[in-house]
Order: sequence, then structure tokens, then C-alpha cells
Amino acid sequence: MYRIFLLILLAFGSLACTHSDFLTNTELEKENDPAPSPVGCDTCDYPVVMVHGFLASGDTWTKFQQLFTTNGYHSNKIHAFDWNSLNQFGGAATTQLLDQFIDKVLAESGAAQVRLMGHSAGGGVCYTYLSDASRAAKVDGYVHIGSSVQSGPAGPAGMEPTLNLWSIDDLIASGGDITGAVNVMIPGKDHYQIATSRESFAAVWQFFHNGPPTTLDIKPQGPLVCIAGKVPYFGENTPLENAKVEIWEVNPLTGERVGSSPDFTFMTNAEGKYGPENIKANTTFEFVATPPNSSQRVIHYFREGIIHLNSLVYLRTIPPPSSLAGILLAGLPKVDNQTVVNVFSASQGIINGRDTLTAAASVLSTPQYAPASKTAITYFLYDDGDGVTELTPVGTFGNFPFMNGVDMFFPTVTTSPIPLVLNSRKLNLRNIKSSQGVVVGVFD
Repeated sequence: MYRIFLLILLAFGSLACTHSDFLTNTELEKENDPAPSPVGCDTCDYPVVMVHGFLASGDTWTKFQQLFTTNGYHSNKIHAFDWNSLNQFGGAATTQLLDQFIDKVLAESGAAQVRLMGHSAGGGVCYTYLSDASRAAKVDGYVHIGSSVQSGPAGPAGMEPTLNLWSIDDLIASGGDITGAVNVMIPGKDHYQIATSRESFAAVWQFFHNGPPTTLDIKPQGPLVCIAGKVPYFGENTPLENAKVEIWEVNPLTGERVGSSPDFTFMTNAEGKYGPENIKANTTFEFVATPPNSSQRVIHYFREGIIHLNSLVYLRTIPPPSSLAGILLAGLPKVDNQTVVNVFSASQGIINGRDTLTAAASVLSTPQYAPASKTAITYFLYDDGDGVTELTPVGTFGNFPFMNGVDMFFPTVTTSPIPLVLNSRKLNLRNIKSSQGVVVGVFD
């Protein structure tokens, strides 16, 4: 009887989350967004456009998206702009693409202006964008987050209202007060936390609304939660059209799939987007991204349970070896005897002395791999060929901020989970042969 009830519930719930465009679906908003605008939020109708930083993607803003919608925004007001931080580093092409993106948001929303936010290198993108008066006229307020100090507020002659949000403990950006801006320094936040934490969101909300948010807790939803996402190339954010996305429920203790077929299957559109769809809330799933080119690698994402509407479930894949990011990832093994693992911490760095990260009981949050100056958010774990875990550096990942490569051997001769633990949060991955894809564990 329970199974029949659940099937009916799932079928009924999916009616609210089946349209092709997640961000402009009014019926979806009413069904899944938590509440109408609260009292005092008379400016929640301004769309918000958020610009990520170097080597990042739009899912940087997941926590902020969920806090905005928890506090009364509808999902069609929150937009993440993806740009290629490797090849277009804040140049004219990026400015033009951002302008086109904002024009599209304004046309779809009917609003006269957006509110703009930029993190890290995205802050430089936004300052460049706002330097032109005609572009600045499209923006009602700008938030500069974890980015470089500027000579004054954004906009021509510094006329754009600007919030400068930074942390003295962010050792990636050279933050500091900006003369003439509203300056908020939040201590104890690393380079990613300054763009994801509740304290940061409170400062953003205060700047936009002249008062505190209703809550700083993301509101759990259930038994179903609406998700959507995107399949781009790692680093470059080029969207993949006709990539296949499968979503499988898995046993959280083993990483093994619960059923014999995917719970959901999608093909991405021209923008690389998939969904929307209702999935079970707070449930461990494996998201499988298969690129349209059969020569490119399949990526298996194991994620913590999603508790609140999320249209930023990104599934990054490996670019062709001719690209900069493709060259960086070309050395990942593609063999039957070992699993290649990537650990991704989406909203904070791993800092030695503050955080603890282990993979198969091996500590990775060491002074070598997790100094505050690196702000490591992603670890590539694989064997260098001798079949022994030595915990020594592999690849060239250590030459970059945010990334590490560590020699670890995860054999596939028998089936066994690969346990990841980040500050008491646990995620078990299935030990998939690296010839069948790369395995990613995501801590939201």
C-alpha cells in the first residue's frame, strides 16, 4: 500500500515540475517556491544576476539561490551567469555576453533593472561591465564579493550603489575596504564561504532591502523537491547539447544503485540544461553525465540529499584535450583496475586546522594539501601506476589554487564503497572502473 501511495505521490508531484524552462515557469514557482514575498520585501521583484569567479561555475551560487527563495523570491528572479574564466578572462567577449544575458533577463521578467553580484574574478567582470553608462543603467545596485579592492564604487564616476563584502581570512583575494562603497568585513570566512555563508547572505539582503532577511536557514521541502541543472565543460563552462543525464537513487551506505533503471533520464538542450524534475528530497542520488561524443568520459556524480528547490545542479564534464582544462585533466587514468575519484566541496575551502577531510580513512586536510593559502575545494584522487596509496602529489593540480592531486589506489577487483567524510558529513561512492567514467563526490 505504501509503495502504491508513493508512486501516486511521485506521479502527482511531477505535474508541477515538467516544463522545459525551469526559470520562467510560473506554475512551478507557485508549487515549489516556499512562500510569497514576505512583509517588507517590496523589492523582491528585481531579478538578481550572479557572476562566478575563476575556474568556477554558476553552481557557486546554490546556497544564495536557496536562501533567496526561502526568503520570498521566486526562482525565476535568480540567475547565474556562466563565463569562460580560462579563455575570456574578463575581456570584451565576456562583457558582451553578460550584457546579452542581462538583456534576456530583463526581457523575460519585464523588469527595468537587475541587481548584480560578482565573486572573485567575477567582480572584475562586473566592474568592467558597469564602467559603461548605458550598461550601468540596467543595474540597481551591485555586490562585490571576495574580489580585489577598487578605487571607488562601481559605475561611471562611482555612481552605482556598491556593497563590498570581504573577509580578512580570505587568502585568495586581496580584499579590503573600497572608499565610497558600503563595506562589510566578515572574519573567519575563506574565499568561497564569503560567497556562500549565511552571514554573507544577511549582508546582501540588508543592502538590497534595508532590513534583515526573515530567516538565515534554508527551508527544507518534501517529500519531493524540484531540481534542474546544466552540463558544461569543467573550467570553460561551454554547454553540452544532447548530453545524456541519468539520475539513480543509491543506497547511502554503499553507493550501490537501488533500482535496475534510472529514476529519470534527460537529454540536454542547446544551453546544456536538463530538467526540471521532482526528485525525492534529502535522498542520495547518483547523477550520470554522458557527453554526446562517445570518445569523451562519463562522469558519475554522487551527491548529498537535496532539501530545497535547486536549479543549479551542475554536472561538469572533461573538455577535449586541445583545451587548457582538457590538458590539465588528460592524465586521469582510464583503466579497469582502479577508480578515479574527485572530491568537490561546493561552498567552502578545506583548511588545515579548521576542517577535516578523509577519503577511505586517509586524511587529506593536511598542511601539505590544505593550507589556508590554497583554499582547496577539489581533490583528484588516483593511483600513479604502482597500485599503492602513497598520498604523494600526482598530476599538475597542485600548481593551481583550489585544486590538489593525490596518489590513492582504489581497486575495483571487488565491489566496495569509497567513504568520504568532510567535517562529520559522510558520502559513500561506488568504486566504478575508471574505464567506465570518473567518480565525483559532491559536498554541497
